[in-house]
Parts: sequence; C-alpha cells; structure tokens
Amino acid sequence: MAENKLLFERYRKNKSQLKYNFNGYELDKILAMDLISEIYVNPPLKLKTLRYFFLAVDFSSMNSISPFKTLFSIGRYHRDDYYEILNYARSKTPQSVLFDLSKVSPVVRIRVSNIVLACSHIFKNTDLSLKSRLFLACQLTYYLNSINALENKNISIKNYCAFSGVHHLEAIITFYFKKKNIATYSLQHGLYYVFKKHIPLDAILYENFLSDKQLCWGEYSVDEYRNYGIKKESLILAGYPRNLIRKSPPATLNKQKCLVLLARYTYEHSNVELINILKQFSVENDVKISIKLHPTLNWQEYKALCNILGWELIEEKYTLTNMFQKNNFGWAIAINTAAYYEAYLNYIPCKRFNDGTFEDSLHVFNDTFEDLNQLEEVFKAIPFNHKENLSKYFNQADERLKYILGLGIDNYDIINENS
Repeated sequence: MAENKLLFERYRKNKSQLKYNFNGYELDKILAMDLISEIYVNPPLKLKTLRYFFLAVDFSSMNSISPFKTLFSIGRYHRDDYYEILNYARSKTPQSVLFDLSKVSPVVRIRVSNIVLACSHIFKNTDLSLKSRLFLACQLTYYLNSINALENKNISIKNYCAFSGVHHLEAIITFYFKKKNIATYSLQHGLYYVFKKHIPLDAILYENFLSDKQLCWGEYSVDEYRNYGIKKESLILAGYPRNLIRKSPPATLNKQKCLVLLARYTYEHSNVELINILKQFSVENDVKISIKLHPTLNWQEYKALCNILGWELIEEKYTLTNMFQKNNFGWAIAINTAAYYEAYLNYIPCKRFNDGTFEDSLHVFNDTFEDLNQLEEVFKAIPFNHKENLSKYFNQADERLKYILGLGIDNYDIINENS
C-alpha cells in the first residue's frame, strides 16, 4: 500500500520524539511495536487495557535460574509454528531454561511516579489521537513498572536469547542483560528483508535492532541487514531453524491438487482478489483447492466460503511442518508469506500472487503472477510429469534456498558460547 511509506515516516518521527533513557532502558525502542501498531492499525482501546497502569510482569520465576544456563524467552504469540522455531534453537542449547511470557500472569504494582512520567512523556511528545496517547501511556507505565520489578532481581545467566528482541517485553529483558554485559541474541521467525516502497510494520524487525547478535536464517537476510546499516559482527548466519524431514524429490507431481497459503489479515484484500481468480481457474483446469489460513484470519468465515466453493479448509491445528508432511499437494500458491519457501523445502513448486500492494522477498524462480492469464502461464511452466526436469528444477530451488533460508546450515550451537 502506497500510504504505508507515509505511515512509516510518521512512526519514525514520533519514535524519535520519544527518545528517553530510563536507567539504561531506551523507552522509544521498548515502545516501538505499540507505537507502529497504533499508527498502522489504530485498534480500539479496550477499557480492560487501562488496568495496566497498575500492573507489572512477574519475573519471580527467573530467581532460580542457574548462572551456567542460557535463558530463552518468547512473547505472547500462542503460535505452534513459533514454538517449533524456538524449540529447535533450544535443542542446540542443552543447558537452557525458558521464560514464556504467555504463561506469566501480571502482578499488581502501583507507582505514581511511573504513571506521571509515562503520561507526560507520551502526551507531550507524540502527535497521535487522544485514544492512542492514552493507550501508549498505559503501556509505558506497565513497562516502567516491569523495569522496576526486573531491576529488583539479581539474575545471573550464561547468555540470553529472545524469540524477538525488538518486541516490548523481550526488549526490556534484552536491555537488562545488556546492562549486565551478558550476551544477548534474537531469533529470526520469518524472512527478514528491507522494504523500499510499501513499508509494513514488519520493518521494525531491522529498524528497531536491539540485541548484540541476530541469528539469521540465510545469507539473504544477513545481506539485507547489512544493507540497512547493521554491522556485520552483529549478524550470525545460523540456518533454517526447523527439523526438516526431506525425502528424495518426487518423480511426478499431482497438478490437480493445489495448496493455497493466504496472507495475514492486513492483506485480506489480496486474499479476496486471489480467491476470485481461483474460482475460475480451478473450474477450467479441474484443480482441487486446499486453503491454509494465516492465524490472523477468521476461520469461520473461510469455512463458510470453502463449503460454498467445494474447497478444503485445512484445520487450524496443523502447523506448516506437519501439514506438508501429511498432505500430498502437487503445487502451491502463496501470498506474502515465508510459507512460499517452506513449500519448496518440501518439494512443492510454489507460485506467488502479488496485486502490487506489497513488496515480495527474493524469489526462488520467476514465479509471480497478477491475474488469471499469468497464473495459467506459471502453472504450465511446472514440469509436473517429467522426472529429469523435476530433479533439475528442485536442485536449482535448493541452491536458492541455501542463500535465502540457510538450507543445510546449522550454527545455533553458537548460543552456547560466551561472547
């Protein structure tokens, strides 16, 4: 979306006005995710949110961590595919413990000085609506309360690895350990690349860089970070963090069975446009469609749609990993998702729909389409029933996946080292 660039500039302006070092914690960076969400999405303010003026994170479970162990953390995502990434990294770090924020209940903490500081800082230094400023003041108070609670702890560990160090609560923990000169790492949970035209809120993944070291999937993300200005020594080529069970490339593919990987809710307009194309394409080419939703999409609405169209809607309980392993798809279509690459990892040719409202990451092949005619062309280019051509096709794909995803690379044991 063209307006996203203006929204991102507004985010950067407000963030720069919120610079404040609170005892070693950079408040503008801790607030980054909340700030960009308010500017891009502007969600309604729920009354129950106001209780966070009087709450803090309960860090008491950190008291018993051994100084010889690595601490991992993950935010309140409730996504099985994210835990697959986290658990893979932890499997390479045997002496580790997990602080899962989704399993931590807040504790009451009232400090009037934090409320005054948060309200003053937000209301004086932002150009947002009253609703947005009230929300940010509430969140900042919660973060200040949590910082005070964490500062009262004396936690000694070997290393710290956040699932996503750029996000508020994990950013607080990152700053805590940076102050103690304990090495901090952050995992990559999607394909990170620099946006130039249509800048979504994902851009904070590199714009709000915090950790000492970023564990990157492939050389592609390393190059993108460096192009943005992140120092080489802060970037680690770690590889693709999943247990891949890869068999030999198939001799043939079922062209009548197509998996469609939809984008998150922000790009619902693109999902709708693709579905309209597929209504005609599936009938004319006798292709059976299976839909895999992004977790942000409404399952019931799509269930009703698929029932009308005679398409399959894959159950929410299946992650990408177990879905690819259990289903025999011949090819796939994706919209603005790293699942595009996962399809190729599982020897499923994947085409990408782009209606021009977002920027795609690096392609595996020249496989993007914008309309029905272009879909027909990329569909016909897949060597469904030619064993030699398929073997060559997937060998070429693997070369690209090594650069893009870090296929065949595994350096996650570096988290064990003291830096």
